[in-house]
Amino acid sequence: MDGNAADLSALGHMNTVTDANASYLNRTFSAVRALSLFLPWVYYNRVSISYPRIIQFFTALRQSTNLPIGAAGFCWGGRHVIALSHGNETVNGQPLIDVGYTAHPSNLSLPADIEKVELPLAIDQGSADFVLNMAGVKTIRGIFERKNGELREEGKERPRFEIKVVDGAKHGFAVRCDMDNGEEAAQEQIAETHAVEWFGKWFAGTGSTT
Repeated sequence: MDGNAADLSALGHMNTVTDANASYLNRTFSAVRALSLFLPWVYYNRVSISYPRIIQFFTALRQSTNLPIGAAGFCWGGRHVIALSHGNETVNGQPLIDVGYTAHPSNLSLPADIEKVELPLAIDQGSADFVLNMAGVKTIRGIFERKNGELREEGKERPRFEIKVVDGAKHGFAVRCDMDNGEEAAQEQIAETHAVEWFGKWFAGTGSTT
């Protein structure tokens, strides 16, 4: 984010906003405070500014190695991983990444962003996420199922696309859970395990991963 990260206190305010047990007054105060912290961040890290930085980084990375490249992104970063998974940006005809993984992505344009996905991509999504709701999950799942069906018809051996729903998980569960909360820690572990298995599946037999 090139020095423009939101203040860490914003995470605490977001936890209060999404806490069903918090009072209306506390949730309202936290919502206002979170907006005051996030709006400057959104401005300085909007897609038109942040995505070219990401392209520059992965272009340099692709040029520096022959190893396979995986990208993982969460929330705001998930949208960028999905864009990279379109495979439009290349170096010498090779996509900038080989495999993508994201949990609780945000700022998606559905169905367009998912329709364009061509590279292997896995998504973990919480059932209680206020950013991408279950209607959005249904849209993504339908597109992935259709794409995987088309791959089978072409004789491909394995599906490239999957989305899993983590029951009860809220937005941010994969990276900012309370590890002292057993339920949240278990939800985070589901995402971590899935990500490791997903990259392992696609990078098996290719040597080390970048």
